[in-house]
Amino acid sequence: MSELNANAGATEGEEANPLEQSTITMLDVLEHEKEMEDEYAAVLGASDEKSCTYAKGAIGRQALYSCLTCCPEAREDLAKAAGICLACSYRCHEHHELVELYTKRNFRCDCPTQRLGKCSLNPQVEGVQPRNEGNLYNQNFQGLYCKCKRPYPDPDRTVEEVMLQCAICEDWYHLPHMKAPGSCEKWLDTCSEMICDGCMDAKPFLKDYTGLALQPVVNDSKEAKPEVEDNQLKNELDRSISDIMKVPEGESQEEEGEPSKKRPKLEDCRRPKPTKHQGAAFWTNDWRKSLCQCSECLSLYKELAVEFLLDAEDSAKTYEERGMKRAEENSSYEQGIRALASIDRTQQIDAITEYNRMKDKLKEYLQAFAASKKVVTEEDINRFFAGMRNENNANLGQPYFCR
Repeated sequence: MSELNANAGATEGEEANPLEQSTITMLDVLEHEKEMEDEYAAVLGASDEKSCTYAKGAIGRQALYSCLTCCPEAREDLAKAAGICLACSYRCHEHHELVELYTKRNFRCDCPTQRLGKCSLNPQVEGVQPRNEGNLYNQNFQGLYCKCKRPYPDPDRTVEEVMLQCAICEDWYHLPHMKAPGSCEKWLDTCSEMICDGCMDAKPFLKDYTGLALQPVVNDSKEAKPEVEDNQLKNELDRSISDIMKVPEGESQEEEGEPSKKRPKLEDCRRPKPTKHQGAAFWTNDWRKSLCQCSECLSLYKELAVEFLLDAEDSAKTYEERGMKRAEENSSYEQGIRALASIDRTQQIDAITEYNRMKDKLKEYLQAFAASKKVVTEEDINRFFAGMRNENNANLGQPYFCR
């Protein structure tokens, strides 16, 4: 309360200047830069930003964009849609209306094909190439998502949107628009993948494995501690995994020295019994490793076109981890920290002094805009730093005399 009154007293006198109240250090700048780089790396870090991926064929997973400038008919006709790789979004479709598709699996860049035309990053390709028949397109290429078929971000929404991508159809869904357990919002930080209710119904074998999925926890105590709920969830998950992986009834575990004919055959189906699961499913890490790989189940996966579930590199999370690992080697944060550590104390003091001088001058420069309520433009910022460079150049070569 005293802190609140003190702040109120300050406003009664002279209105505080937000520029004077806020402070920033060189470490703050590097940490903020690292956060931005982490976000970039998660989506784009594992994709090639310099070379078109068309020549490599269908890529297991890559960042993609849909160009509505080159394919305006795609807004109404999905058959007219086209997807381009990261490099083509920079070079061939710069300043176009692009729809960010996050990542898609087994997709080949459409830039040099009949869907779009000539690709400037593939000069070795002669003429326009035929369409990529193996590519799959959904409503995301039209800039629409979920069952509500709305854009993202939705201009009509006034609250924050939470959307999850389905691991099967790769569309994005709002939680309230799916059939899902009421407690699923608590699982957002825990689940590794989500499969929407439509795909769970279309691929019914997945319901047999929902013992590996996160389950609602029935807790009668309203004052139960969160850690108790987490432990109960973990124990139930462990029991479910044990039930799924256990030896079928009638087959006792072999003891040492028993004939090999009593051992379970590799072709024995390990698919668990069907369950009564309804709605979307939220999965933990490594749930795919428990999928049965007997010949019958492998044929089923092929028939339902979900063989990618057996690929350890297929998941979006694995893709993000590859991107993060790749970006760590060239992070500006790491480079900045190494640069500061590599110079001697005198140079560190000089760098900090120059940084503080630049910060003070920038604050003074921006105060004039705040006082006149003028919007700061890119030209204004460029003008400021051009003045700083001219000032530094004027100081070069001036002798210093110690008196």
